[in-house]
Amino acid sequence: MKKFDYTNKTAVITGASSGIGAELTKILTDKYGVKVIGVARNLERLNAFKQTLKNSELFTPFNFDVGSLDGFIKLDEFLKQNSIVPELVINCAGILPKFESFNAKTDYLSVINTNFLSVVYSAKVLLPYVKQTNGLMINVSSSSALCPFAGISTYTATKSAAQRFSESLRCENKDCRIVTVMPGFTKTDILNKQQIPAKESKIIDFISADAKKVASAILRKASKNKGRIIIGKDAHFMSFLYRFFPSLAPKIITKFLKSSKFETFKDI
Repeated sequence: MKKFDYTNKTAVITGASSGIGAELTKILTDKYGVKVIGVARNLERLNAFKQTLKNSELFTPFNFDVGSLDGFIKLDEFLKQNSIVPELVINCAGILPKFESFNAKTDYLSVINTNFLSVVYSAKVLLPYVKQTNGLMINVSSSSALCPFAGISTYTATKSAAQRFSESLRCENKDCRIVTVMPGFTKTDILNKQQIPAKESKIIDFISADAKKVASAILRKASKNKGRIIIGKDAHFMSFLYRFFPSLAPKIITKFLKSSKFETFKDI
């Protein structure tokens, strides 16, 4: 299968208004002239992000909760009504709440729906477009799917489910480009909101990748139809460690995260 060319394509990107999704949107619109339908639950934030783009006319905000199948159905109706056929779909939405602070009635389902079922719904509704156009679907999971550790168990479980689903989907659709991405620590809103002392912050800053560089790497490697893409020194280390030391790896990763002074991991 030849290399995928992003130039002048039409894309649907979930989680488009922040983090890696926002950087992917910027690169695709600025460098490749891609028309992006950006999906997020907050319309005000989507509109504000649109104003930051050099080629803002290429960006169409489309707000709904990706954890809802109804939202994807409405998106499908919008595409059909406007004769839009996306060749590129990037599922980048994700949330990272702390396990101990969950409201059992709402938060568990929210994490499952956003991090995992959104990928399932997207595949159900949007994969036919990818097949029709010989396009590309990119599903962004997380390095947390590479090795279990304490502190974010539900996030890890849902991102692992998204990874397995995406890779199984590729096996079931051998003539279709479906790639799974597992980035390590990335400088996004999730990371920036953590309260970290200066000393530990330098360590985290060292291992964390710039969101723009992560987005560039995703697009570069995904265009070559690599089924599994691991990005970041920490992600590669986690993958190596768990592969060869499956009992020891979770203990080492957990110990490091606890010593990092991340608010999320301080009580593990």
